[in-house]
Amino acid sequence: MPTTAKRAVLTTAEVAILGDTNAITVGKLCDEFERYVKAHPEEYRDQTNPPKRIAVIKKVFGDRAAATLRATAIENWLDEIQEERDLANATINKMRGTLSMIFKHGKRKDLVNMNPAADVPLRDVGHGIIERFLSSDEEKRLREVLQRKINSHDSIKQPELRKQAIHRLLEFEVSLKSGMRRSEQYNLRWGDVDFERRIMRLRKTKNGKPRNAFMIDDVSAALKHLHDLDLERRDRSGSQPNKSPKDVVFAKAENKKWWQATLDEARIQNYRWHDNRHTFCSRLVQAGVHLKVVQEAAGHATIASTMRYAHFAPSQVLDAMAVLNANRQ
Repeated sequence: MPTTAKRAVLTTAEVAILGDTNAITVGKLCDEFERYVKAHPEEYRDQTNPPKRIAVIKKVFGDRAAATLRATAIENWLDEIQEERDLANATINKMRGTLSMIFKHGKRKDLVNMNPAADVPLRDVGHGIIERFLSSDEEKRLREVLQRKINSHDSIKQPELRKQAIHRLLEFEVSLKSGMRRSEQYNLRWGDVDFERRIMRLRKTKNGKPRNAFMIDDVSAALKHLHDLDLERRDRSGSQPNKSPKDVVFAKAENKKWWQATLDEARIQNYRWHDNRHTFCSRLVQAGVHLKVVQEAAGHATIASTMRYAHFAPSQVLDAMAVLNANRQ
């Protein structure tokens, strides 16, 4: 165990902070946060990695009085495990983030009044992820691959496999033409789909505030088709029941495997599911849609996020600059 993680002899000031032997330990905070994570699978869709990181943190700092843990000790520990295990900066940031969430949860529960992890700087992960946009030709190839999958399953002999293949095409259609984030899309419930008003009420968003997403004709048609498929998420009984709400719109919550396989078959590289959202925004701007409208459609908290797509409409800039022409009529 790293030396920095060992419980140090308490100073007089630290003893005063603790007050008695029943002081809250980091282990207690870990247990409280882990219970919260397991009880809220909609908020913490990944039920594997957070508990693993919590276990690591508890093993190292569990006996430590939470009020005595300082940012320096955390940073030193992160330095040590990074060197020992050759961990990437992104992994270290996740460990630091989990420790911060443990203390944040403790503050919400009035168990502690501080968060030392918040003072630990994030490691530089560079700018390896580049926003990518789908070209018309790439979209055509993707749709062809998805349609071939549908056609490969006979509606009589393999009805369920055919339905699943159709589901994938509809997932892509809704993503590309609604601009929803992945978590927003796969947490969508039928009770929040309003076909009459043509809106989708999103409960779980990036900034924590609910918002509306909007349905154009293509999205509305895709959702109605999904409803007619009448597919449900699996494993609703047995030793590992599915904790997803019964009225979720999308029967499949995980798309990584089939999405990557589709990209490979369509010969498309360096494209993520989230890039469907970038494509959505850039196509609206290219079509001359006002940036404030794009902001509302995408659910951007600030116009600054929407401005990233402004350079995709050079014709708008040129048209505006035309007022400077000497021979303007």
